Amino acid sequence: MKYISSSKFPFRHLTTTKLAGDMKNEQNRNDFLISENFDVQKLVLANQTHSNKIKIVDKMDAGKIIDGCDGFVTKETDLNLGIFTADCMPILMTSKDAKVKAAIHAGWKGLAFGIIENTMDKFLQLGVYPYELVVYIAPHIRKCCYEVSKEFEKIFSVELNKNKFDLSQFARDRMGKCGVRHVYEYKLCSNCCKHNGEYLFFSYRRDGCDERLLTVI
Repeated sequence: MKYISSSKFPFRHLTTTKLAGDMKNEQNRNDFLISENFDVQKLVLANQTHSNKIKIVDKMDAGKIIDGCDGFVTKETDLNLGIFTADCMPILMTSKDAKVKAAIHAGWKGLAFGIIENTMDKFLQLGVYPYELVVYIAPHIRKCCYEVSKEFEKIFSVELNKNKFDLSQFARDRMGKCGVRHVYEYKLCSNCCKHNGEYLFFSYRRDGCDERLLTVI
């Protein structure tokens, strides 16, 4: 199992597993994507910094790794957008007509400082309202394994149960407040999920690893 995708999210996408290897390695990444019929010359990636910054990209950005952002929105239907993770939450979004799409890297810092709201603003700039979006939350570290400090209660205005924080529920609540109505999740935890007795995903919290997964649309 080199990747997974959700049948409930009706646009082509995938998240790699450990069996696909380290997606930060360019040759490995290109070999894998070509084998899955993705055009690597039309892939846009980011030098992610756990920020809340989102950029609108176009065909001039094809094949680039963009500095200074943690996600993209585009109206170029043939661009592929990719996000690296090893516990943080990858979120994919598209308009229902698939003419505008986004990929964002949503760790706790990005969520705390408004990466969801910033993405909504970029869609509005391109003429798409939140209620017109279909959203997919890909595998990430889930509440079962995400133990955090009590400081999170102040940062997110939540009450923690056994110091566990639910990234996807917080994201869903934020999106709901913005007007998003259609959200799908693949409810696998990057920290503890196993397949055939082996961990399925890279996890920074579990292993302190440098390797990364790729979620692409």
